[in-house]
Amino acid sequence: MTIKGLVVHFRRDLDDHEAERTIDALMMIKGVSKVSPIAAGYEDDLNRQRVKRELRDKLLALLDDE
Repeated sequence: MTIKGLVVHFRRDLDDHEAERTIDALMMIKGVSKVSPIAAGYEDDLNRQRVKRELRDKLLALLDDE
């Protein structure tokens, strides 16, 4: 198997300074030819809130199930 590229997701959104340092570090890796940032939008925040709510509901249902 050969790999053409990778997609990297961060645990949280990075500010401009952190993103710049991370991009610089990734560009130093041998064979990396391009690093493109993807701006976080309101959809990302909505998705995170939805996932948190679903997990919370599942945990509460599990705890109530006695």
